[in-house]
Amino acid sequence: MREIPSCDTLAVHRSLTASGCNLFAKNSDRDIDESQPLLWFPAKKYPPGEKLRCTYIEIDQVEETCGMIGSKPWWIWGFEHGVNEYGVAIGNEADWSEIPPNDREALLGMDLLRLGLERGKTAYEAMHVIIDLLVRYGQGGSCSYGGPVDDSYHNTFMIADPNEIWLLETVDRHWIAKKITGAHFISNAYSIEEVYDEASDGLVDFAIEKGLHDPRRPFNFAKSFMLIHSRFLSGHLRGSRLARLKANMKEPYRPEHLWAILRDHYEGDTIYSRWSPAAACSASVCMHGSEPAPGHTAATMVVEYRKSGYKEPAFVYWASMCPPCSGFPIPVFNVGYVPEGMGSGTNKYSADSFWWRMKRMQMDVECDYNKYIPLVREAQAELESAFRDAADSALAEAENLFSAGKADEATALLRSVTDDCFARVDQTVRTLTEHIEKDLETNAPEVYRAGFIRNFKEKVGM
Repeated sequence: MREIPSCDTLAVHRSLTASGCNLFAKNSDRDIDESQPLLWFPAKKYPPGEKLRCTYIEIDQVEETCGMIGSKPWWIWGFEHGVNEYGVAIGNEADWSEIPPNDREALLGMDLLRLGLERGKTAYEAMHVIIDLLVRYGQGGSCSYGGPVDDSYHNTFMIADPNEIWLLETVDRHWIAKKITGAHFISNAYSIEEVYDEASDGLVDFAIEKGLHDPRRPFNFAKSFMLIHSRFLSGHLRGSRLARLKANMKEPYRPEHLWAILRDHYEGDTIYSRWSPAAACSASVCMHGSEPAPGHTAATMVVEYRKSGYKEPAFVYWASMCPPCSGFPIPVFNVGYVPEGMGSGTNKYSADSFWWRMKRMQMDVECDYNKYIPLVREAQAELESAFRDAADSALAEAENLFSAGKADEATALLRSVTDDCFARVDQTVRTLTEHIEKDLETNAPEVYRAGFIRNFKEKVGM
């Protein structure tokens, strides 16, 4: 079994935010050659008895599904993260346990996540959609394209809506859940211990039967089921870093605080990579693939809920592709729209895919990270400020239009803001790529990652 790419998910209750609204965020870490397009799926009705084909198995379809935005690994039916029209946002994490995962083909964690978004109108309802399907169909199957059947794992889900946040952790077909009332950051390691709100029937007996719990002591889910194995300790390392970043927060959370965390490479810490964050010698929150663990952050989201807006629920889905230290968050609104240009890509380079254009620029930056990342940061500072102002202004105007009964105009306005921001990011990426590659023609450095980058580009046809 190889080590699976990692993920980090952040949720902050409204009691700790500057806006008084919940915040939710995730880095999705996948194989370095796996694109992750962003797509909009409209609500849909189905006839009774309809079947649904997920990544590996077929299940019963429901009669009506919700509209949703999903960040979708190109070959998988499900999502790594997403949000639906009712404001339910979900991110999943791979977890490993002393209980081996199911290697047989079943529902992937990403399938369960999408099903929760399709069928749940609140965080609590989506959580129980996932639970019911987990118990009925099980979880399992390879998580990597063409990978061995033992590339499977158990799943943890962070689930939010404008009002609540829930953490759901699973082991086989058992589960445990806790309502989150503060800030909770997770990274590929169980975190629910003795305090929880709900659990599957027989969970404690299951732990006792497997020799993982002493009935004379209080039941602790994480300590009972967590796999303590050096191969999977990156989640503990990143979890420790997230805990430190959370402890250092001395002011109410804003979306930009979450972006700073998602872009972290241990800056200011003794473990900070000696030559650059892209050295990938240690797994960081912002992941850059390198052998022997070729995983990277393929996509990032921050969901910013709003107290009022153009319609309920109001949120901004800030979407970025590739490691967020090199990415540009694009605002997407709850009007059933994602630019078509953000929705394509496979495991081979294509100049027509925005995801792959982002990936090309990011790999160019990594040829000499310390030299080129300042160019990206300068562009980020300009665009992120402009996009936040544009989003705030458009939401205020859209609210007035909706109140005046001009829903079509409000929707068109918000779509145009997303399109404009996407176009500016796309042009910025093209300009930076051209500039860096021209410089590399005469100033190509001899660096640790040169061989890795060269092999990667050859593999994907870049």
